[in-house]
Amino acid sequence: MDIAAQRAYANTAELITTEEPDYPSFLFSERILVDTIRTFQSNFDGLLTYAVKANPSHHILEIMHREGLKAFDVASNREMAMIEEYAPGAALHYNNPIKSRREIQRAYEEHGVRSFTIDHVAQLDQLAAVIPPTEDVEVTVRFKAGKALKSYDFGTKFGVMEEGAVAICTLAKAMGYSTSLCFHVGSQCEEAYAYERHIAAAGRIAQQAGIELKRLNVGGGFPATYPSSSAPPLEVYFETIKTAVADTFGSSSPQLIAEPGRGLVTASTSLLLRVKHQRGEQSVYLNDGVYGSLMEAMILEFMPPLRVWRGDKILTGESWTFTIFGPTCDSWDMMPQKFVLPESITEDDYIEFGLMGAYTQASLTPFNGFDRRDLYRVDDILV
Repeated sequence: MDIAAQRAYANTAELITTEEPDYPSFLFSERILVDTIRTFQSNFDGLLTYAVKANPSHHILEIMHREGLKAFDVASNREMAMIEEYAPGAALHYNNPIKSRREIQRAYEEHGVRSFTIDHVAQLDQLAAVIPPTEDVEVTVRFKAGKALKSYDFGTKFGVMEEGAVAICTLAKAMGYSTSLCFHVGSQCEEAYAYERHIAAAGRIAQQAGIELKRLNVGGGFPATYPSSSAPPLEVYFETIKTAVADTFGSSSPQLIAEPGRGLVTASTSLLLRVKHQRGEQSVYLNDGVYGSLMEAMILEFMPPLRVWRGDKILTGESWTFTIFGPTCDSWDMMPQKFVLPESITEDDYIEFGLMGAYTQASLTPFNGFDRRDLYRVDDILV
């Protein structure tokens, strides 16, 4: 998705006045993205990477690279090619455990990948069939140590329990690979202690396997500040990780890696949708929905900040609880949460949803022909 206009707008009101956008529009603030990147760089004591899956937009990748990110978490050969184009020279960490031998071979031979994540012992044979064991190749074993109380859980699909991780690490080291560990506490994790619990488990795994870890990847999970979130400030997460690593590993601490996605890009983008229809002070129908830019908010059921615009003015007055529907002819195209909106909201008004930079642009579909979404540069957006 390319920027719809070369001009950068000062704020949302100026954009609406000038463009009167009739298509779903992402409003991108480079200033906010850069500030967030620098916050992570200043507070995380390790290698900061970016999980491309969260938002693979070209402008995001270029800015990440420009701001000094030297490695990216990629999940497919296609993402590898994107990084080579928009962040040339960056290291690629193939952290999706599910991959075929053909994909492994393309990653190794065509894209120069030397870091591979696995979470099952059979994947070692899969890897060795394509890549001869060598210390130059890092095998990162993904483990799990209990579900975080508040997060989008990945444990049902990914990660091996401690005992299995010990076995895989032992075998990987014996085969001749460089061995590391990684975990992911779950997206939008609102429990900082989950990092402490997993880091302690990493220490036990390394000790029982009799290995010295090359690196420990603490994953993503760093939460966005949605109004519906009860997460502590990011500084609590950074301090928890730092203290847990020191307590667990002492002077022999491995190099740390983090791979935030949501935590890096959420605040950089708001979403501007236009009202197509309002029905009986109960339902509002917008020009995009769960088959498009609202899919992520539907799945996690978080409540983003929002404001309603009529022209260049924020609409106020008596409010009402509405159900939001998308534009398609499928009744599933409906948000599960209720939204409090001005009761006078009507056709051609706009709703701006803040904190919509993660997973929204990555999960768009063209269902029913609703396939156009525009992107604008706007400095001051809703967060």
